[in-house]
Amino acid sequence: MVPGVGASIRSANCTDWEKGTIDQRHSTVIKLRQFAGGPVGSSAGIQNGPVLTDERAYNLLQSYCANRFARGFKLYKLYERAAAFVGH
Repeated sequence: MVPGVGASIRSANCTDWEKGTIDQRHSTVIKLRQFAGGPVGSSAGIQNGPVLTDERAYNLLQSYCANRFARGFKLYKLYERAAAFVGH
């Protein structure tokens, strides 16, 4: 489900999510948290990007990816947009 070795988490979409096992989905959530929560710049106030709890992220992706229209949606885009509203 997660892109192969050397591939970026940025290439994973809802079609990949739907094909993945529960373990693969949990692994993807962790990779998304690590990606989104990485350094964001030189701001003294904000060192890392906002993240979701793993449970919240899993539920978000389950909800969106269950819709046929979302099959091409990039997981990292869904994750980062939701995390931006939650805060750090």
